[in-house]
Amino acid sequence: MNYEKIKSIVLTVLVCISVFLTFNLWTYSPGYDTINSDGAYDVSVGEKLKDNELNTHLIRPYKLFYHGRNKTVGTTNQTEMNKVTEQLGKWSLFEIKNVSNEYSFQEINTLIQGEDKFELVFPDIVPLSVFSQGLNLEDKNVSTASFNRIIIDLHNANGDSGSIFFITVSDDKEEKAVYECQVSLASLDSFKRNFVQRALYNSAYRQYVEQPINDKKTIFLPKDAEDYVSYYYYTELSSLEEYKQALFSDPNSVNMGSVDDLVTFMDVSSILTVDKNHNTFSFVNPSEDKDDGSSPAMLVQKSMEFVNDHGGWTDDYQLFSISPYENKIVYRLFLQNHPVFNDNGMAEVSQTWGQNGINKYSRPYFKLDFSFKDTAEVLLPSGSSVIYALNQVDSIDLDYVEDIAVGYKMTRDPNESRKLNFEPSWYYKYDGNWLRLSVDDKEGL
Repeated sequence: MNYEKIKSIVLTVLVCISVFLTFNLWTYSPGYDTINSDGAYDVSVGEKLKDNELNTHLIRPYKLFYHGRNKTVGTTNQTEMNKVTEQLGKWSLFEIKNVSNEYSFQEINTLIQGEDKFELVFPDIVPLSVFSQGLNLEDKNVSTASFNRIIIDLHNANGDSGSIFFITVSDDKEEKAVYECQVSLASLDSFKRNFVQRALYNSAYRQYVEQPINDKKTIFLPKDAEDYVSYYYYTELSSLEEYKQALFSDPNSVNMGSVDDLVTFMDVSSILTVDKNHNTFSFVNPSEDKDDGSSPAMLVQKSMEFVNDHGGWTDDYQLFSISPYENKIVYRLFLQNHPVFNDNGMAEVSQTWGQNGINKYSRPYFKLDFSFKDTAEVLLPSGSSVIYALNQVDSIDLDYVEDIAVGYKMTRDPNESRKLNFEPSWYYKYDGNWLRLSVDDKEGL
């Protein structure tokens, strides 16, 4: 091979390499991460729930009753209530319809408390369209329906099917809603075989007695006094930096200031105020004006997703209060199957929404770590004693008492800031607010 041929081959190779490099230069796309146009940061304070588990995790009953022929038994045990709701989720429900006009208030009362009925009670109204995401409901067109009770009717089954009722009755007996759907008789028969005897003889259930609160309202409360255990829990603080990154559109432009136990983070449109004494914070976005009100379904759905987007469901929180007219919703901490109450906002996740986004978001920034039982047990009096105690307080007008339940009072240990005390007590819902009832010095207990 002569010199000229070698030179030609080399030149050809060089030209090919040049073409290849030029092509790659023209078509090169750098592997930069996508920048969110709204400046939001993807951070997670805790573990995120799966989207299809949000409603079953956060929307749960807190009382379960079985109304038998001669007595009513009930439980607040979450395991027992989960067994019932899991069965409900497996059934095929069909032919749902609004039958509110077919029942008077007295007939609704009989429908709820009649013989052979299971009653699931929720703390406040629940949008059926959201709850039905965990049901096999044939007709999903229930956008305006809400309920605070589910009734499984084991008494009036006809033909091949029986009825499940989703019911709401306002405390003043001015508003009512009844939705009825059908379920196969085979499903109800299987449920009856498995759950009636369990309710009557399982130690998780106890007898309840109907107690009159006022002229319009009665409530089922425990027949006997019962011992409850106090608890201590150590807490683990979550990262305030991660909350800051999750809540501000541009965390790098946030300014910080502090006065004593209060720390503030602020940008041009929002402010995050941290109370280090109680380990809580409040995020306010004044530019997001409060809306005039939205549908309960929309409020519940966006509130669940908003917190889950930054992994904020760090403990056992459950939907507890909803006010669509104020666009406000509260998820309360539950401990040992009972709601927890604290005067400083340490036991609830509260949200108020504007037209396009969050207006106010308040919550604790700790999670419960590990626990041990207190050595002392607390004897809580019977339901009749609770009614007696309420009657002895001159400042209480029983017309405004809406609900009564056992809860835990959360307080911080004075000697150790990481330790929280949980003391069982009776609570009553008075004109929309839950208050602790002191029965220690009342007679008739």
